[in-house]
Parts: sequence; C-alpha cells; structure tokens
Amino acid sequence: MDNVDMLAEQITDLIRRADATETTPVDRVHLLATAIGLAVDPLHQLELMMLLTDTAGRAAHDAAARALRGEGRPEGKAATWAQIGDAARLSKDTAFRQYHGGTALSWSTATRGVRQAVRRPADGGEAH
Repeated sequence: MDNVDMLAEQITDLIRRADATETTPVDRVHLLATAIGLAVDPLHQLELMMLLTDTAGRAAHDAAARALRGEGRPEGKAATWAQIGDAARLSKDTAFRQYHGGTALSWSTATRGVRQAVRRPADGGEAH
C-alpha cells in the first residue's frame, strides 16, 4: 500500500467518524479539517472544504444554543443575542433570525468577500 492509498484510507475514516451520530458538531469540524489537510487532489480538498463550511455553520448554531442555555458559561449564565452576535461577528438581529430560521449560522456573501459576477460573452455573442 502506497502513501496515496494510506491517505485515502485515513480521509475515508475521518469522514466516517465525522458522520457518526455520536460525534459532536465541534468534533465534526475538527475531523473534516484534518481530512482536508491530508487531501492531495484540489477537487477533493474543495469538496471537503464545502462540507466543512456547512458543518461549521451547523456547529455555530449548536454553540449558540448551548450559549443560550448557559452551558459552559461563567456561572451558567445564559448568553444574550448581542453577545452571540458579537462572538459570531453578526448583528444580534441577524444571529437571532438565522438561529430561529435554520440550522446554521453564516456570514453574508458580502462579509465573506463574495461579489456578484457578471458573465460577458467571449466573442460578442450572448452570455449564457
């Protein structure tokens, strides 16, 4: 067995462990990040990074829920939406809407540096 096969086997094992029902959201993020570090093929890295991004958003949602319950907080005091928003670098209103409207927290596309691309025709034809 060569190194590439061993790495592929390790990556498969990390993904399997990340998908296990008993794996905590934070542990899922760690396992997927480790898998990305082992991947050689840029397309495989991309696939794993997209999976990690989704997983991290869901882990952030879970962390917000724990903070709201006061788990792991000083004196067990529940966090406010302002504190959650500050920690996530979101407004408290955005954090509240994302928390109650879905299963993940995320930054806006503009915050992530994503801009709307405009396709231009290559040879004067119509853009597709």
